[in-house]
Amino acid sequence: MSLRLRAIAVLQQRGEPATYRELTDLLWSTYPDLRDHLVQHYQAEQKARKEMRIRLGTLVKDYPQTFSAAQSDGRVLVGLSASSAELDDLDPDEEYEENEGAKPSVYWYTFPAYQAASGPFPIKIGRGADPLTRIKAQVTAMPEQPQILGTFQHADPASLERALHSVLQLRGKRKQDAPGAEWFMTTPDEISALIRMVLGT
Repeated sequence: MSLRLRAIAVLQQRGEPATYRELTDLLWSTYPDLRDHLVQHYQAEQKARKEMRIRLGTLVKDYPQTFSAAQSDGRVLVGLSASSAELDDLDPDEEYEENEGAKPSVYWYTFPAYQAASGPFPIKIGRGADPLTRIKAQVTAMPEQPQILGTFQHADPASLERALHSVLQLRGKRKQDAPGAEWFMTTPDEISALIRMVLGT
């Protein structure tokens, strides 16, 4: 079962919104296999908890029709934004499971209609624990398959992604008319060069 369906199940059972910490505790107590997998992968519970909160934050951002997030007394509370009937209609077969052996990575992709032989073109730069699964989940409504231009494994993909976004933003390359804030007018070579610059390699 995907993380999305697990999060829906525990929030339905709880009956009220939860903080990211509470939601992590609920998921781990309900699905101990999820906790064991993350703790084993990151070899420390603190790192596993941090990654769990990052994944949940991405999930909430990617599925606003399902999840809601609101601040209350300085805390972010996550709840369900869809009705119970809508949630019951979700087909588990449409959910993507994480690939075995997937590694946290930054990824960048475009669509064939955007890709240019030379010069900058629209490229989405994101990150996830399982890049291929993340990309599949994002493009289900698109009329063509994405062109995956590259991935880069890193223990802290969130920080690397922020660094790439920040530099490209400062260079005036953010695509202002795109939905979301992860599309840039750039090239695969520029992204690779930025990764080397940021990491000092």
